[in-house]
Amino acid sequence: MPRIIHPLAGLVATLTIATFWLSTAISELFASEAAVIAVKTAIPWGFFLLVPALAATGGSGFFLSQGQRKGLVGAKLKRMPFIGANGLLVLIPSALFLAAKARAGEFDATFYTVQALELVAGAINITLLGLSMRDGMALTQWKRKSFLRPAATFTAQITGKKEIANGTLALRLSKPEGFKFVPGQAVYVSFPGLKGADAHGQVRTFSIASDPEDSELEIATRLTETRFKRHLTAADIGSAIQVEGPYGDLVLHDDAKRPAVFLAGGIGITPFRSMVVDAVSQGLPHRLFLFYSSRKPEDAAYLTELRELEKENPQFKLIATFTDGKAVPPGNAVEHGHITAEMLAKHVGDLAAPIFYVAGPPAMVSAMEGVLQRAGVEQKNVHAEKFAGC
Repeated sequence: MPRIIHPLAGLVATLTIATFWLSTAISELFASEAAVIAVKTAIPWGFFLLVPALAATGGSGFFLSQGQRKGLVGAKLKRMPFIGANGLLVLIPSALFLAAKARAGEFDATFYTVQALELVAGAINITLLGLSMRDGMALTQWKRKSFLRPAATFTAQITGKKEIANGTLALRLSKPEGFKFVPGQAVYVSFPGLKGADAHGQVRTFSIASDPEDSELEIATRLTETRFKRHLTAADIGSAIQVEGPYGDLVLHDDAKRPAVFLAGGIGITPFRSMVVDAVSQGLPHRLFLFYSSRKPEDAAYLTELRELEKENPQFKLIATFTDGKAVPPGNAVEHGHITAEMLAKHVGDLAAPIFYVAGPPAMVSAMEGVLQRAGVEQKNVHAEKFAGC
């Protein structure tokens, strides 16, 4: 329910303040004195809608943060005190004062000074709420299409752990009964009873790396020193873990005539591993290109397996590239350096033909989106997800 309340309450609050602001500006500039009086005396009644909306926005946002204090969530939380203080200390007192002055017909210098203050404060709150809505849309981008769907939470057990690359751990989880997903989708993961939270909160998002037909689920993660990752690393086989989802639409398109080009950086390989394994096992006709960028070969999770899949399926081509100039790529790794438009065109050909999928650290994803944009790839043909790795 908070996932529904939060965006709706934020939208109501933004629209309410915007209505106050526009009605004030328009009445002052173009309407009669009687209209100004009507607007100023009506605005305080709108507080019966605005105040609960702001309270619901802040409360639901705090609940959804799950202790997270960094990134976009942290930015949203930092704005809320300013929005609330601006409303309680400036907007509401100003509106009440202006309503009283308007009823008395006192349109003097004090009235217009306070009115200017109210307009500035209103514009600030509209801007801050707008920024928070923008960040909220970015946060839920990977859950689009299923955002308003009631969350399904399952309990699973850790059945296995394995280091699959330098600093990268894969976990096998028992697949809960009734859990189904499409390759490329992701889940929220948390530990029941985990006490305390670091700045990144108590919940993490992981793309599912396994095949939907697999009897277990597999996720993989870069190991860091956050409280959550330390707990994840130390968790015993058989430990309970909560899985919510699946979410997301970073899934393979239906039109097999259009190639799929996957651009993976670091741990962003996980959704593509699931998609490639499924495509090979299902014998899908899509032409698949996977550009996999890592610093060194030993940092590249699933690299050996992906090379074997390339041998099994002539429709799948792996292009591994390493950014460390000293790394000597073994086997059939064919590229060095970051992924570029020239590298893409070399292996794919016409860049207007494929659908592109990008996953990896935020900086890498943003860089790839820029490369594709400059290469003339239309935005509608690019699907992206960012993995902070915290």
